[in-house]
Amino acid sequence: MPVFNYQSELLNPNMAASSALRMVVGLHKVSLSIINGSKTLALKSWQLSGADQGFQALESELRTVFGSEPLLELQFDTKACALSSPESTLVPRRLFDSGNLEQYFKLLLRGGAERTYGFEKLEAFDCYLVWAAETSLMRLCGQYFSSENIRHLAAPLLRAFHALAPEEGYAVFANLYGQKVQIAVFERRNLVFFNAFDYAKPNDLLYYILLAFKQFDLNPLDIPLTLSGTLIEDSETFRLLLRYIRPMRFPPLPPGFQLPPEAKTLPAHYWFDIAMV
Repeated sequence: MPVFNYQSELLNPNMAASSALRMVVGLHKVSLSIINGSKTLALKSWQLSGADQGFQALESELRTVFGSEPLLELQFDTKACALSSPESTLVPRRLFDSGNLEQYFKLLLRGGAERTYGFEKLEAFDCYLVWAAETSLMRLCGQYFSSENIRHLAAPLLRAFHALAPEEGYAVFANLYGQKVQIAVFERRNLVFFNAFDYAKPNDLLYYILLAFKQFDLNPLDIPLTLSGTLIEDSETFRLLLRYIRPMRFPPLPPGFQLPPEAKTLPAHYWFDIAMV
């Protein structure tokens, strides 16, 4: 069952045909939105536990989520899926070779699982985002999305962070998706750091965020941290971060992504990643 489940009474096959379907698929969470113009027709979120038991259990849980969601059987005007779980890295344009994507992961990936590789050019940063995903996960997503409509979540997130970064000084961003955090640091809107970390406890998350501040000799009491994703203000994690990092702020959602009134049970920044896909 989704932890959040909104579907407008207006949503029907005819309305879907002129709407956009967006999904984010991660190791610990799946999100779905259906947008028609500025109207949100569906918004859903599932928490996953299978990742803690290995990829086979996660794949089984993902199949249950996809297979039990009737909205995925509708025909849409546009469809897009962003993967949060696969490994990713940024490669400078002058070093990029689209014919040999595996070489960028030789030190990052363990053997065993068969993997599919993808890439996306990030013009603003003069580099390419290269990513890897288990082939079985790509096959599952491929039942609902064409390969050209499957991408890595880091690409739209980095573009969104870049748009929010100030012209002068530093800016630090952290997006939480389940038990994964993606951290980016900008200096005068230039991307100088990006990495993703898995964390099990609030202390782990704090460590990785402070590590990004330390790497650039930034004072976490002076430079604001912009937080998005699965973080609730009334939580142990948020209170711990607030002890060491101030100011903290949440990013605005894009104007074209309007939350339904029912979504007020979760903070707006919870939906930041699905709003960017």
